[in-house]
Amino acid sequence: MNPRAGNDVSLIDYLLSRGWRPSRDYGREEVAGLCPLHRETRPSFYVNRRKQVFYCHGCGRGGGIRQIRRWLEGGAWPTVQPEDTAGMFEQTYGFFERRLRGCPEARDYLRQRGIYDPDLIVRMRIGYAPGACLRAYLNRCGYRSAALRSAGLVDALGRDRLFRCVTFPLEEAASLYGRSIDGGYWRHRFLPHSKGGLYGWRRAQSYRSLIVVEGLFDLAALWQAGFPQAVALLGSHASPEQMAQLEQRRSARVHVCLDADANGAGQLAAQTLSERLRHAGVEALRVALPAGYDPASLFAAGASAQDFHRWLERARP
Repeated sequence: MNPRAGNDVSLIDYLLSRGWRPSRDYGREEVAGLCPLHRETRPSFYVNRRKQVFYCHGCGRGGGIRQIRRWLEGGAWPTVQPEDTAGMFEQTYGFFERRLRGCPEARDYLRQRGIYDPDLIVRMRIGYAPGACLRAYLNRCGYRSAALRSAGLVDALGRDRLFRCVTFPLEEAASLYGRSIDGGYWRHRFLPHSKGGLYGWRRAQSYRSLIVVEGLFDLAALWQAGFPQAVALLGSHASPEQMAQLEQRRSARVHVCLDADANGAGQLAAQTLSERLRHAGVEALRVALPAGYDPASLFAAGASAQDFHRWLERARP
């Protein structure tokens, strides 16, 4: 074992001792480089110096120094056979869609969050994971339990990972996002995979302007209100793949509309993203929402499309 890999060594020092080198420095806390856990040609591996954590947008692995040591020093990472993945996730998406239609509680939750348009729900393939049933269903479809665990759909004990969650398929990334309808032990989670590029990117490319939001409920609320040019980061920070997508649209105006958090985190993330886009030659404007709101909660509270147009008009660099 590497002598520098003791518990008192920082994550960044440990990685440097293993030969990893950052290729991008975003200042303050974060650096990025090629992932040491899988082959890639563009940096997707991010390290936060202060929090001592890492996350790879390419392979979906993340954690702290213990996890990275386990993987780099001989621990195996389960893999999914490519020929099984697409069909298994397609079956999962359809199964959760059918469960939503039969669950008034989950549909009520969507309405409380301001999502009520049946066409939108069908288009986004929103579903519901009741728990304690996905493994049995996929086993009947011919998928082995080991494949389900490798895909992150169930945990080591075979329990549904997204139990009692409203679900959104991330089809291009062969993954899922779940939002708990009753809080539980956590509010929301992604499966341990890459989130892929910007959600909604293919649809939005034909528009002359873009609206960048954080989450899928924000996106759903905007699409429902008549803003089809909205795309979602699936978080507050853009991955290298997402930045590359936005940089392709230098002729488009990009409205950065992230959450107006009470602690200022969303506003800081919006400022950082706007600056990165402008540095890349993209016209980027920040949308200042009322304090404590995000697009989804604004519409759920009664805001209209006209109201949102006014916030867009007030956007500034």
